[in-house]
Amino acid sequence: MKRFSAILLSVTMLFTVMLAGCGQKDSGSSKKETDTGGDKPVELTFYMMNSPVNDFDRVMKKANEIITKEINAKLNLVLVDSSTYAEKMNLMINSGDDWDLSFTANWGGINFFENAAKGAYADLTDLLPKYAPQTYSRIPKGLWEGVKVNGKIYGLVNYQQWGTAKREGFKFRSDLVDETGFDWKALKGKPTIEVLEKIGPFLGDALAKHQGMIGFETSSVESLYASNPLLWNMESVGDISIPGWINLDKPDTVINQFETPEFAKYCEIMRDWYNKGYVRKDGATVKDTSPDRKAAKFVAEKTGSWPDSIDYPGNPDASNMSMTKSAGNAPAVSVSTTRTMIPAGAASTAAIAINSNSKQIEKALQLVELLNTNDELYKLITLGEEGVDYKYDENGKFTMIEGKYNFNFNEWQMGQSYSPNFNRANYDKNKDGETQKETQKFVYEADKTAEISPVTGFVFDPTPVKTQVANCAAVTSEIIPALSSGSVDPAKALPEFLKRLKTAGVEDIIKEKQAQYDAWRANK
Repeated sequence: MKRFSAILLSVTMLFTVMLAGCGQKDSGSSKKETDTGGDKPVELTFYMMNSPVNDFDRVMKKANEIITKEINAKLNLVLVDSSTYAEKMNLMINSGDDWDLSFTANWGGINFFENAAKGAYADLTDLLPKYAPQTYSRIPKGLWEGVKVNGKIYGLVNYQQWGTAKREGFKFRSDLVDETGFDWKALKGKPTIEVLEKIGPFLGDALAKHQGMIGFETSSVESLYASNPLLWNMESVGDISIPGWINLDKPDTVINQFETPEFAKYCEIMRDWYNKGYVRKDGATVKDTSPDRKAAKFVAEKTGSWPDSIDYPGNPDASNMSMTKSAGNAPAVSVSTTRTMIPAGAASTAAIAINSNSKQIEKALQLVELLNTNDELYKLITLGEEGVDYKYDENGKFTMIEGKYNFNFNEWQMGQSYSPNFNRANYDKNKDGETQKETQKFVYEADKTAEISPVTGFVFDPTPVKTQVANCAAVTSEIIPALSSGSVDPAKALPEFLKRLKTAGVEDIIKEKQAQYDAWRANK
């Protein structure tokens, strides 16, 4: 379901598709503030991360039939591999290239706050309520604070049907849990280091009997530590990729998260797992682990596990390992280990930005509103055509059709999957589907009362230390994947990493963050 951060992204290939047409109106859409007269449709280019998609032209042609009729526009959706997306978009921004909309975030080098602060993204503060009123009003108002820079809104929050309040945790193959007798329930609410220490023996027992599987997921674009501060009872101060976090139990002080005992112990554990064969040997370099997920190879994985299998037994969202639901071959149980909180970065974890130099800012907003309110259009792009790309079996279970259109579980980049009646996602048409909706209503209601991150609303301005930020980014992108995957010995690599961070200017960054954070807190 959720998630996502990355450390290293490099240039490879860009997939571009041009789309057109005209079509039918969905009852959930609105033609307010649109202009569908006899003029030639406006072409809008939207960049997002995604792997190549089968039958993309067919589905997008039908999508453009709806878009053209509703707002007299055509969507040119450009898919860029996740390993190259951040570098591609930042290069386009710095070069002044033409584009209208793009997926944006506070992780993986995409640099939402930095790009917004330097004027790359359009100020949507006054335009949003006018051209995208339902996009603006459907979600908790506090989330809009998370995409503001200097009091102005620069991103359209992609609020999802599973809500925003987070409780991080872990997911395990339930058949292997039963086979080995692993007491996964005992992990509830425990510190992450303790959890990992208990998971290790389970991975060993499971892999001894299933040698073709992988114990735990590692990759060059996702670090269990660097990408998931809440899992360590911490929160990033500003962009998650820039050193400088707070401990939630001591929220006044900005720290270098890589100098903590937790990080040192984490690196030791991952090294032990690497040596024992619990993780991939190429975990420091592999970028895309979705094939492993879809093949049901993982014994355990990190998950945003709430409600988990203890709080809400039978929750369909937690009943399978990630990306395996349609296959039904990887039953799972999940347990949450952290506090329940709406992180400061929740809103900017997944958002859409509009180019400040776009000649069609209002029309781009109309497109986002259409994607967020026209259920037929949204489901067409994210799921394909019913009966062609997916179907419901005799038990009402949603199933993707092999070899047909598959959006690679990237619907969270396209807009808000949340709607008041919970009808925009691939719910099973049975009791499980209804249960899933009930759990998501539960989470949505909790969004209104969950603990709010103490950093919410704070935006770090990296300008005074931009050289140090760039230098530290180069160091972390090089070393973090190796430490997080266990492919280097932390006894040697960690001290060298910390030394290089100091040389790169990490202490200047921490000092500057603390000063800005203190000033912000004083003026709240």
